[in-house]
Amino acid sequence: MKTSRHVVSLVGAVGLAGLLVACGSEVPSLSASASGSGSGSASASGTVTGFGSVFINGKKYEANNVAVKLDDDSERSCSINPSDSCGLKKGMVVTVNGSFNETQHSAASVRQKDVVEGVVQSVAPDGLSLIVMGQTVLVDETTIVDNNIAGQNVRNLVVGTDAVEVNGHIRPNGVIQATFIEKKPVGTVTPEVHGYVSSHNDGANTFTIGGLTVNYATALINDMPAPSGNNWNGLFVEAKGTVFNATTTTLSATKIEPDGPGLGNNIDQFEVEGFVTEVLRPGDFFIGTTRVQTTSATEFRGGTIDEVVLGAKLSAEGRVTSGTLTTKHVKFHASARLEGDIASISGNSCTVVGLPGITVQVTSQTEFKDTSLGGLSTGDHVRVRGRVSGGDSIVATRVELQSGDNDVDLQGPVQSISGNVIVIFGLPVDTGTITQFESVSGSSMSRAGFLAAVNVNSLVKVKGTLNGSTVKWDEAELED
Repeated sequence: MKTSRHVVSLVGAVGLAGLLVACGSEVPSLSASASGSGSGSASASGTVTGFGSVFINGKKYEANNVAVKLDDDSERSCSINPSDSCGLKKGMVVTVNGSFNETQHSAASVRQKDVVEGVVQSVAPDGLSLIVMGQTVLVDETTIVDNNIAGQNVRNLVVGTDAVEVNGHIRPNGVIQATFIEKKPVGTVTPEVHGYVSSHNDGANTFTIGGLTVNYATALINDMPAPSGNNWNGLFVEAKGTVFNATTTTLSATKIEPDGPGLGNNIDQFEVEGFVTEVLRPGDFFIGTTRVQTTSATEFRGGTIDEVVLGAKLSAEGRVTSGTLTTKHVKFHASARLEGDIASISGNSCTVVGLPGITVQVTSQTEFKDTSLGGLSTGDHVRVRGRVSGGDSIVATRVELQSGDNDVDLQGPVQSISGNVIVIFGLPVDTGTITQFESVSGSSMSRAGFLAAVNVNSLVKVKGTLNGSTVKWDEAELED
């Protein structure tokens, strides 16, 4: 069992009882409250997606006279509404605790927490990444850049002078996928970073998080396990300090403490969003620091259980019992995907047979399974997950080599609709030849029902078989 990297955060979040059950093999059954019926406690950990009350991962929480805490600021009572966001901004990562009654959710507290705050050490020329206190921060079309950064473009940050606060999710390799970035006024920054400990050396009183060396010789560490050798390796912590040496990328820490979402031991309804950081076995994995288990009744949206792999971005919803989230729904967040034979490879991009005009782009952050960029050849059958980049391009987050067959899949947002024809990534798909249609819930529907339900920007997956160099489309599914 490989749970050591999550032990501290689990104990801090849900207590020792939660950890003991999480280490067992029993999977608790879901009750009606986990499906949204009845009433009970409710919590969510994820991204602020809207206001008018507060929306977390797209779900509305009424927020009248709630306790709002922005990172290390003092907690205050506030009512979140369209005219007052109580300091929260879209893209910030928060934990909300409250309750639900049937389909209505109410917040009692909202806690925002950034993942790194400090000086900018470098910015990539293309503006797609930056280094902050030794942490690699990725920026994409989903990242909200605050308007206090000129042009809302990180390329306008002044390296070595400007400091930023970054909200986001940590990938299993320690890289931060940013959801929100804002510049901090000079003199207001408390250098801090959240992440997994590596290279712990108690003799030197140091460890690393990403590319940052943390010296804890004079830090308060009362809530941490007693340091010995390298026993902190793999723990998820928050490190704060007052002095950051950019030359050596070293933080002189004043406090090291376990980090976690701050949840109750048992929650009737809970939703978590983030990246898969560890897979113990099929159906038993971690999203961030939250242990997640599935059952035979778990509904998978936008993917299957075998696609729950390291680095996949997911959200899961269900019941927390003794610290473990047993899920009713698991949703995949990489909206673009395809499967087929490689037609051509040029530099860091490739095309797929039967999907003319669609380009798959590979970056330094693309994860490969059973292959590598240099190991791919034309004719290889691959499965690609990624994100939309322009009208006819996919930036791959994962490429997996598959056994050869004639299957071709394509998933993406619908760009236009004309009669029976829908366009995905610039490719026209004639639904007039398709015989099988599915709704978001997976139930069968007619072609007329499908076309009535689909709209521009609807997420649709089509499946077919390759016949020569063309695809015969057999199935069309609406995705959530």
